[in-house]
Amino acid sequence: MSPRSLNPLLAGACVAAFVALAGVPRPALAQAGGEIAERRSDLDELKQRIRELQDEMARAEAERSTAQKALVESERAVSRAVRELGRIEGERRGAEKQLAVLEGEQRETAARIDARRGELADWVRRHYVHGAADGVAPLLSARDPNQLARDAHYLEHLGRARLELIEGLRTDLAETRRRADEIVQRRDRLAALEREQRGRQQQLQTEQSRRKAALAEVSRELKAKKTEVDALQQDEQRLGKLIETLARRARLAAAREAARREAEQREAERRAAAQREAERLAALAARARAEQEPRGETAARAAPEPAPRVEEPPPARVERAQRPEPVVGEVRDAAGASPTGVRFNQLRGQLRFPVRGELVGRFGAPRAEGGTTWKGVFIRAGDGAEVRAVAGGEVVFSDWLRGYGNLIIVDHGGDYLTIYGNNDALLKEEGERVGGGEPIASVGSAGVGNDSGLYFEIRHRGLPIDPMQWMRLN
Repeated sequence: MSPRSLNPLLAGACVAAFVALAGVPRPALAQAGGEIAERRSDLDELKQRIRELQDEMARAEAERSTAQKALVESERAVSRAVRELGRIEGERRGAEKQLAVLEGEQRETAARIDARRGELADWVRRHYVHGAADGVAPLLSARDPNQLARDAHYLEHLGRARLELIEGLRTDLAETRRRADEIVQRRDRLAALEREQRGRQQQLQTEQSRRKAALAEVSRELKAKKTEVDALQQDEQRLGKLIETLARRARLAAAREAARREAEQREAERRAAAQREAERLAALAARARAEQEPRGETAARAAPEPAPRVEEPPPARVERAQRPEPVVGEVRDAAGASPTGVRFNQLRGQLRFPVRGELVGRFGAPRAEGGTTWKGVFIRAGDGAEVRAVAGGEVVFSDWLRGYGNLIIVDHGGDYLTIYGNNDALLKEEGERVGGGEPIASVGSAGVGNDSGLYFEIRHRGLPIDPMQWMRLN
């Protein structure tokens, strides 16, 4: 029962009590009236405190709107930071691969340089041993013109080979210097990426701390004020019942006192009438002794009217304790790669849930908190656990939504959608294609009963369908 519905009942009880006390002699009911007045003063103070707390809660609700907006922005920032970390990590891995390729090419170039340096060293050594002619004079000493032509041709090829060796060595040396500069640039880029990644990680931690602090502050304030209001309302009900009990006792005492006084008055009137009758009879006794026949009159006693009955205030409604949601199964294997070229409706009974954990709630059954039925299932899992797409499709929604937190929706074609709610961070953006088993989000910590986990639905043409008819537990 709310304070507003209690106020008329308590006010009526207090008025009835004071009306009854007004007709009672002060010596008989002074103690009861003083106790009722004291209790009524306590009740007025309780009501005033409840009104003050309700005003404070109204202001807290207004502040909660601002805190909720900050919380939403924080969750979105966390998702953006996680996506950016993934992008930086991919770029860093690509830079490492390119660096490995460059280092391999550098080793091959260094090996060629070593080989050509060996050849060039052999040529210089022969040149030093044989002189400037380097064995050319014996070739030119031939007397046969044909042999001389052939020797000249061989000598030309030998010179070209030596020039190519020198030019190749120069090219390899230039290539070595170029690749060395490129490796330095790649290493610098990799170091910059690592610094950027550390900065993003720090930003993520800051955003997560802001989100947790905002959530804790809002929850603490509202819980404390609601607890205090509930306690004061219970005190108000108990005090109101006590005042009603005291007023009822006062009415009964007043009725008994009124009946006693009325009886005493009737008895006095009867005695006075009897005395007057006796005097009249004595005066007539001399004249009519034979005819004297005293007649007594009996005064009728009117039964006292019953005290007005004051209706008891209806008992306060006892809030139903929240029942725990039933655990209907356990998911041991999360979604993996799904076959390509297969329509979603052909995967019925072959899909796996997006995360491992306990299945809570049954499709179509009433929810423990009341008011609605289950449109999907809740998978109780560890905070931050990886959420995977159950099949390939396109992300058509990736943002925060009231009642679902960070929400991501995947369109699988054929008017089939899968819905993933209560996430900590969203790893994919609207318009991106995802494959079966690909990570798309991470599990959040404010689910059913404040348990960490994932809320999951399957919808066809906008209507929810039972996920248990489509999914395999293990």
